[in-house]
Amino acid sequence: MNSIVNDLNRALDRHLLVNVYQTNQDVVYTGYVTAVGATGIILATYDDFGIPDGAVFLALSVIDEVEFSSEDLENMTFRIQTARDERFVQAGGLTMTFDRHRDLRRQVLSHAWVDHLVLMIVLKNDEHFYEGMVTSVASDVVGVQLINKFDFSDQPALTLNPADIEVIEFQGRELTLQGLAASRLRQLSHEDQVAVTDEAQFHDTLAQLVGKDPLVALIPEHNRDLFYVGRINTLTDDSVIMSLLDMTGQFGGYTLMRLKGLHAIVIESDYLQTMRLFSLLNRARQQPIQPVLNDERLFDVTVDQFQARLSQAAAFQTIIHIKLAGGDSLSGYPSHVAGGRFIFHKVEDNDDLDRVGAVYQINDVDEISFGYMDAYLVEQQLRIEGEL
Repeated sequence: MNSIVNDLNRALDRHLLVNVYQTNQDVVYTGYVTAVGATGIILATYDDFGIPDGAVFLALSVIDEVEFSSEDLENMTFRIQTARDERFVQAGGLTMTFDRHRDLRRQVLSHAWVDHLVLMIVLKNDEHFYEGMVTSVASDVVGVQLINKFDFSDQPALTLNPADIEVIEFQGRELTLQGLAASRLRQLSHEDQVAVTDEAQFHDTLAQLVGKDPLVALIPEHNRDLFYVGRINTLTDDSVIMSLLDMTGQFGGYTLMRLKGLHAIVIESDYLQTMRLFSLLNRARQQPIQPVLNDERLFDVTVDQFQARLSQAAAFQTIIHIKLAGGDSLSGYPSHVAGGRFIFHKVEDNDDLDRVGAVYQINDVDEISFGYMDAYLVEQQLRIEGEL
């Protein structure tokens, strides 16, 4: 533990970008250490796009490793600089100041109580993530009113021992938006999920939604725990293009799916109500889209969209993400799209590019995602490094 504390103090003193790994979770936090206390730290964090994303309190007992140098950190440094240069839309970021001689966990909880912040909390020996607002802070007990954006009927109040709180996320983009939306969310009534699951009704259902404002969720057959939220952009005889929203209600790119690969179309749910409110708040704050994305694209319904999207990506060496019928998911760019086949040049996790590529059948591609933030950032880095 002493070595970890030494590493944390080194990161604090030298203002070094670090990855902090945990002992009991796969979540890795990237950011700058802003305070080291007797029982925990405050880390000003960044999201996967290099955008400031509030901060996190981590108890020292859950910190497994502090990483100072890695390819991942080099990539994050590039993304942080790109986010600054391109003026990506962001939340206010960490605005609190902390006294390292006082209990950091209690300072976060007290700030959250006074400022009505929404927190994400992880408890000792509990695998769940809890989101909510602090309703009271005493010497040995904290009250939290939970927020369940997926089910408005499940929002109990918890009474917690502060010592059991191991992780607290606060002032991030999604949490900040939830705080702004909290009073209006409380006014919304619980809605049971309404979904179309009959494949024979998919086309007619989607046809009524093309170009319309209502949000829907598409659940793919290959993974019924996964869902895409957004608006229906384009519909052909056998495929649909959705304009996606990310978890903060901002435009998140496009996904092309085969209708035969759909499991369900969700028309109503509490989460859709939440995302509609987030989207409206973003519009009101004039923050509906990141400046490097394009949410106004139109597509020709008379052509094979899979052929068209692959051909366009090949022409411009654009990074896309494909999902194959066999279950594999690949990010990269296609080339030599012809005769019902194409070559796909995969980008590995460490951003190494497969220049030779592998041959696939167009008919074996079930989904293509394109025009989203991660694709833009990977593509920019590859071009700067001379890989594209």
